[in-house]
Amino acid sequence: MPKLSKTQLKLLVGKHKDFPKKGITFLDLNPLLYNSAARSAILNDFIKNVEVTDKTIIVAPEARGFIWGTIIAERLRIPFIPIRKKGKLPGRVISQYYDLEYGTDSLHIQDLRKRFEGYKVVIVDDLLATGGTAAACAQLVKKIGGVISAFYFVVIIEDLKGKEVLKPYSETVHAMLKF
Repeated sequence: MPKLSKTQLKLLVGKHKDFPKKGITFLDLNPLLYNSAARSAILNDFIKNVEVTDKTIIVAPEARGFIWGTIIAERLRIPFIPIRKKGKLPGRVISQYYDLEYGTDSLHIQDLRKRFEGYKVVIVDDLLATGGTAAACAQLVKKIGGVISAFYFVVIIEDLKGKEVLKPYSETVHAMLKF
Protein backbone atom coordinates (compact mmCIF):
# COMPACT_ATOMS: atom_id res chain seq x y z
CA MET A 1 0.00 0.00 0.00
CA PRO A 2 1.50 3.38 -0.97
CA LYS A 3 2.19 5.85 1.83
CA LEU A 4 0.53 9.23 1.55
CA SER A 5 2.08 12.50 2.69
CA LYS A 6 0.11 15.10 4.62
CA THR A 7 -0.01 17.19 1.45
CA GLN A 8 -1.53 14.27 -0.45
CA LEU A 9 -4.05 13.68 2.33
CA LYS A 10 -5.08 17.34 2.31
CA LEU A 11 -5.71 17.12 -1.43
CA LEU A 12 -8.19 14.29 -0.79
CA VAL A 13 -10.32 16.48 1.49
CA GLY A 14 -13.29 17.88 -0.42
CA LYS A 15 -14.31 21.52 -0.08
CA HIS A 16 -17.94 22.56 -0.57
CA LYS A 17 -18.68 26.29 -0.56
CA ASP A 18 -21.85 27.58 1.06
CA PHE A 19 -22.66 24.27 2.78
CA PRO A 20 -24.57 23.77 5.03
CA LYS A 21 -25.28 27.49 4.76
CA LYS A 22 -24.01 30.52 2.86
CA GLY A 23 -20.56 31.69 3.93
CA ILE A 24 -19.34 28.31 5.18
CA THR A 25 -16.88 26.12 3.31
CA PHE A 26 -17.53 22.54 4.43
CA LEU A 27 -14.55 20.20 4.60
CA ASP A 28 -15.65 16.76 3.40
CA LEU A 29 -13.49 14.10 5.05
CA ASN A 30 -15.34 11.18 3.47
CA PRO A 31 -12.69 10.79 0.73
CA LEU A 32 -10.20 9.91 3.50
CA LEU A 33 -12.45 6.97 4.38
CA TYR A 34 -12.71 5.84 0.76
CA ASN A 35 -8.94 5.50 0.53
CA SER A 36 -7.29 2.68 2.50
CA ALA A 37 -3.86 4.36 2.33
CA ALA A 38 -5.39 7.51 3.86
CA ARG A 39 -7.05 5.51 6.66
CA SER A 40 -3.78 3.75 7.33
CA ALA A 41 -1.85 7.03 7.45
CA ILE A 42 -4.32 8.46 9.97
CA LEU A 43 -4.17 5.34 12.16
CA ASN A 44 -0.38 5.39 12.09
CA ASP A 45 -0.37 9.09 12.99
CA PHE A 46 -2.60 8.39 15.99
CA ILE A 47 -0.36 5.56 17.17
CA LYS A 48 2.75 7.72 16.76
CA ASN A 49 1.38 10.78 18.56
CA VAL A 50 -1.03 9.58 21.26
CA GLU A 51 0.14 7.57 24.25
CA VAL A 52 -1.98 4.46 24.73
CA THR A 53 -1.73 1.79 27.42
CA ASP A 54 -3.85 -1.21 28.36
CA LYS A 55 -5.80 1.25 30.55
CA THR A 56 -6.87 3.55 27.71
CA ILE A 57 -10.40 4.05 26.38
CA ILE A 58 -11.41 5.76 23.15
CA VAL A 59 -14.50 7.98 23.49
CA ALA A 60 -16.08 9.59 20.43
CA PRO A 61 -19.22 11.54 19.55
CA GLU A 62 -21.64 10.56 16.84
CA ALA A 63 -21.60 10.41 13.97
CA ARG A 64 -18.24 10.80 12.27
CA GLY A 65 -16.30 10.46 15.52
CA PHE A 66 -17.72 6.93 15.75
CA ILE A 67 -16.07 5.97 12.49
CA TRP A 68 -12.56 7.08 13.43
CA GLY A 69 -12.91 6.12 17.09
CA THR A 70 -13.97 2.55 16.39
CA ILE A 71 -11.30 2.07 13.72
CA ILE A 72 -8.61 3.19 16.19
CA ALA A 73 -10.02 1.24 19.14
CA GLU A 74 -10.27 -1.94 17.07
CA ARG A 75 -6.74 -1.58 15.72
CA LEU A 76 -5.37 -1.07 19.27
CA ARG A 77 -7.74 -3.62 20.87
CA ILE A 78 -8.96 -1.16 23.50
CA PRO A 79 -12.49 -0.22 24.61
CA PHE A 80 -14.65 2.23 22.68
CA ILE A 81 -17.43 4.28 24.31
CA PRO A 82 -19.92 6.22 22.17
CA ILE A 83 -21.27 9.64 23.02
CA ARG A 84 -24.75 10.02 21.54
CA LYS A 85 -27.50 12.50 21.01
CA LYS A 86 -30.54 12.57 23.29
CA GLY A 87 -32.69 9.45 23.47
CA LYS A 88 -30.21 7.11 21.77
CA LEU A 89 -28.69 5.30 24.79
CA PRO A 90 -30.41 2.86 27.17
CA GLY A 91 -29.93 2.70 30.93
CA ARG A 92 -28.61 5.43 33.16
CA VAL A 93 -27.05 8.23 31.11
CA ILE A 94 -25.20 11.41 31.98
CA SER A 95 -26.02 14.53 29.94
CA GLN A 96 -24.13 17.65 28.94
CA TYR A 97 -25.75 20.66 27.32
CA TYR A 98 -23.67 23.02 25.20
CA ASP A 99 -24.14 26.11 23.08
CA LEU A 100 -24.41 26.18 19.33
CA GLU A 101 -24.30 29.35 17.27
CA TYR A 102 -28.11 29.30 17.08
CA GLY A 103 -29.23 27.49 20.25
CA THR A 104 -28.24 24.61 22.48
CA ASP A 105 -27.82 20.88 22.05
CA SER A 106 -26.94 17.98 24.31
CA LEU A 107 -24.71 14.94 24.31
CA HIS A 108 -25.09 11.82 26.43
CA ILE A 109 -22.93 8.97 27.69
CA GLN A 110 -23.83 5.83 29.61
CA ASP A 111 -22.86 5.99 33.26
CA LEU A 112 -19.87 3.65 33.33
CA ARG A 113 -18.15 5.04 36.43
CA LYS A 114 -17.37 1.73 38.10
CA ARG A 115 -16.51 -0.26 34.98
CA PHE A 116 -13.65 1.92 33.70
CA GLU A 117 -12.28 3.43 36.88
CA GLY A 118 -8.57 4.24 36.54
CA TYR A 119 -8.64 4.34 32.74
CA LYS A 120 -7.24 7.23 30.69
CA VAL A 121 -9.54 8.62 28.02
CA VAL A 122 -8.69 9.76 24.51
CA ILE A 123 -11.47 11.72 22.83
CA VAL A 124 -11.47 11.15 19.06
CA ASP A 125 -13.41 13.06 16.42
CA ASP A 126 -13.08 13.83 12.75
CA LEU A 127 -12.79 17.60 12.94
CA LEU A 128 -12.08 20.33 15.50
CA ALA A 129 -13.57 23.72 14.67
CA THR A 130 -14.75 25.93 17.55
CA GLY A 131 -14.32 23.20 20.17
CA GLY A 132 -17.89 23.15 21.48
CA THR A 133 -18.62 19.48 20.80
CA ALA A 134 -15.21 18.31 22.02
CA ALA A 135 -15.50 20.38 25.22
CA ALA A 136 -18.96 18.92 25.87
CA CYS A 137 -17.48 15.42 25.40
CA ALA A 138 -14.72 16.30 27.88
CA GLN A 139 -17.26 17.51 30.43
CA LEU A 140 -19.18 14.23 30.06
CA VAL A 141 -16.01 12.20 30.58
CA LYS A 142 -15.20 14.19 33.71
CA LYS A 143 -18.75 13.67 35.03
CA ILE A 144 -18.26 9.90 34.93
CA GLY A 145 -14.86 10.19 36.59
CA GLY A 146 -12.68 9.83 33.51
CA VAL A 147 -9.26 11.41 33.14
CA ILE A 148 -8.67 12.85 29.69
CA SER A 149 -5.19 12.08 28.43
CA ALA A 150 -5.57 13.46 24.90
CA PHE A 151 -7.78 14.66 22.09
CA TYR A 152 -7.20 13.40 18.57
CA PHE A 153 -8.77 14.85 15.43
CA VAL A 154 -8.27 13.99 11.80
CA VAL A 155 -8.48 17.73 10.97
CA ILE A 156 -8.17 20.98 12.93
CA ILE A 157 -9.41 24.26 11.44
CA GLU A 158 -6.84 26.44 13.17
CA ASP A 159 -8.47 29.86 12.62
CA LEU A 160 -11.50 28.83 14.69
CA LYS A 161 -9.39 28.42 17.88
CA GLY A 162 -10.98 25.20 19.12
CA LYS A 163 -7.63 23.97 20.41
CA GLU A 164 -7.56 26.77 22.99
CA VAL A 165 -11.04 25.80 24.22
CA LEU A 166 -9.72 22.30 25.03
CA LYS A 167 -6.61 23.37 27.01
CA PRO A 168 -8.37 23.11 30.41
CA TYR A 169 -9.00 19.42 29.74
CA SER A 170 -5.69 18.24 28.27
CA GLU A 171 -2.48 19.71 26.94
CA THR A 172 -2.43 17.01 24.28
CA VAL A 173 -4.57 18.06 21.33
CA HIS A 174 -3.33 16.47 18.12
CA ALA A 175 -4.56 16.37 14.53
CA MET A 176 -3.24 14.70 11.44
CA LEU A 177 -4.13 17.67 9.20
CA LYS A 178 -4.41 21.41 9.81
CA PHE A 179 -6.35 23.83 7.66
